[in-house]
Amino acid sequence: MKAAIVIDTSKEIPHKWLEYYNIFPIGYLIKNSKGILHKERKTIRELETSNLLKIMRKDKKSQLLSPSIKDFVELFTYLSEEFDSIICIHSTLITPVVFENAVLAKKLIAEVKIDVIDSPTLGPSSGLLVEELAKFILDAKNINEIRKECFSLNKHIHSFLITKNNRLNSVGIRKDSIFSGIRKSFKPYEMYELYHNSWSNSSSGRNPKSLVKNLTKEIETITKAKEFKKVFYGGSGYFEKSIEKVLEVIPITNAIKTETSLVSNHLLGPNYGSIALL
Repeated sequence: MKAAIVIDTSKEIPHKWLEYYNIFPIGYLIKNSKGILHKERKTIRELETSNLLKIMRKDKKSQLLSPSIKDFVELFTYLSEEFDSIICIHSTLITPVVFENAVLAKKLIAEVKIDVIDSPTLGPSSGLLVEELAKFILDAKNINEIRKECFSLNKHIHSFLITKNNRLNSVGIRKDSIFSGIRKSFKPYEMYELYHNSWSNSSSGRNPKSLVKNLTKEIETITKAKEFKKVFYGGSGYFEKSIEKVLEVIPITNAIKTETSLVSNHLLGPNYGSIALL
């Protein structure tokens, strides 16, 4: 089975691995306040993520637009010339529109076998899942094996996320409405935990330092009970350096840093931290 992997770019995986694992990212679009569209994917594997992040952060009225059904059809058609199978990894929890567009585009392509796989991961945890699943796909015999492996990875990835701009619950990540009447600076930080395919609120507070301490204690406890083989991490603002300090309690030397995606910036804001372990 010669398989290509299609991801949306909320899956934060180092760019150097895209070609090695036959991973093809399908990018988002930014529509600025003047109505001008900017595409994240410049060529088949060349991304403009950093440039679009600058636009998004500078232009507060800019909009994040999902890749369309047409974008998927074009990519699927291109890949069908070389690959006999396409594995799409998206999320009904984090990016439901992208997942649905992939499913609809799949019905329009008959030249190649296409399977759309669901994953609740976000940011570093999604990059960790994609890399591990990509390794497995290299030697996989059929889609059933791949689906079982994806389910196992989703189950065993342990991820933490700290943010105060949004809320994350069992039905997905969404814009914060509970604190909408309160000044943004007074919103508490929330620490979420992803384990066994579901997100839960772990702790909250207005002091980010206390949440980083809580995160460190949580991970210290987990690492005493389990042996982890890989760590992905990332963040922005205050938490960018804080997460690196948390890594000191993990007995793993090859931690992988991911770059902030357009989706993470849109949903979590410019001040968040995340760490994922497998």
